Amino acid sequence: MKNSFLTKLSKIEKDGAVDIFNFKNSTSWINIKNYLYTKSLQDVINTPTDNKKDFFSIIGLKLFIFSIFNYIKYIFSKEKKVLYVGAGSGIFKYKNTIYDSYFPYDELKNEKVIYFLSAEYPKKLQQFEKYLKDNNVVIYSFLLAPLKIIFTKIFKYFIKINIPHNLIDNFEKGFINKTQLQTIHVKFIVAYYIYKFFLMLLNIKKAYIVSAYSNTELIAVLKEKNIEVIELQHGLIGTVHRGYNYATKSPLLPTPNMVYVYDQFWKDELIKAGYYTNEQIKITGRLKYDLVNKDIKIYNNKFIVFTGQGSGFYKDIIRLFNDFENTQNKKGIKLIYIPHPNESANKINTLSSNFSSQDIIILKQKKFTTEQYIYNALAHISIYSSCHFDAIYYKNKTYVYDSLKENPMEYYIKEFPNRFIAIKSIKDIKL
Repeated sequence: MKNSFLTKLSKIEKDGAVDIFNFKNSTSWINIKNYLYTKSLQDVINTPTDNKKDFFSIIGLKLFIFSIFNYIKYIFSKEKKVLYVGAGSGIFKYKNTIYDSYFPYDELKNEKVIYFLSAEYPKKLQQFEKYLKDNNVVIYSFLLAPLKIIFTKIFKYFIKINIPHNLIDNFEKGFINKTQLQTIHVKFIVAYYIYKFFLMLLNIKKAYIVSAYSNTELIAVLKEKNIEVIELQHGLIGTVHRGYNYATKSPLLPTPNMVYVYDQFWKDELIKAGYYTNEQIKITGRLKYDLVNKDIKIYNNKFIVFTGQGSGFYKDIIRLFNDFENTQNKKGIKLIYIPHPNESANKINTLSSNFSSQDIIILKQKKFTTEQYIYNALAHISIYSSCHFDAIYYKNKTYVYDSLKENPMEYYIKEFPNRFIAIKSIKDIKL
């Protein structure tokens, strides 16, 4: 069962939203849908911003120049290559080796690759500088984001679209207006032409993309060039994610030709969403699952792991911390909090100064992968994150801290009540 806002978006799709926002052989509707859904969560999500100044630092400038240099090298390469578009948050170090958790190593082991990454905070990327150099990585969002902003500001005065009043009427008064929707549509058009120019001089035969719904303009250009697009799973997919379920199979939608998923659970969920067919989904496994060492111990394996969201919820986190501290008989069990890679450094430092103790450990630096901590833990808790499904993979059970209105995890709680268990208090966890 979808939450009510996703149901509303599905109705709008059925009523022709895809065609309203059409452009050439594509549509900006996916971008607008994503914007509307994110906006509906703004009362509960606080996006961290304190690290964004890093983009304008010496480190950010260095990565910018580095990316231009690598892009020029790709231009002068005549050999057809595979385009890989990954995410900076997927780069990690394990046993002195740096990996990209989303990169399809088996698929591309004999291929020449054009390696693009979306922006991660420069300070975090700096620690992987050798990996970025060895793989000729282009941090494409560093190059293209400023152009998108500048040209959208210019062309929004010249590009107009007829948006019916009844589309706006689907939402509460003041939730959205035509100007906001028009700006998103113009940004799609601007980004489409930027990507078209950006890819014009590159010799691409196939593309692998992390988070297709976040790269719709790029996909629109690739599909226009008849280049096969494969999406690589990077988290939650299926019926409760707006980027993987559509109420129409319009050819205008800039979606991938194939989706590679971790395991059968995700293939079933994606088929259940009703947009992708069985033939469009392939099970390829997950690198981080392969790296888990089943023989090591962490804190004598007497701990509960709480994984962060990357989107705030700090009041809820503090409430659970207090709840754990006030537990009378902890039986030597610790609570380990693992922040999301995109969590605010200032917020993490505040949590650490107020709560780090013998009982509550906030991991600013991880010795192991998050998956390793989940494997070794007595139990896993989160509010809403893909780590819930890592816990299902390893432990067949996860606890959902019930603090988010219309939490997408509600679907899984109802669908799999013995595996996804909602809790209001740390005392609700059964060890």
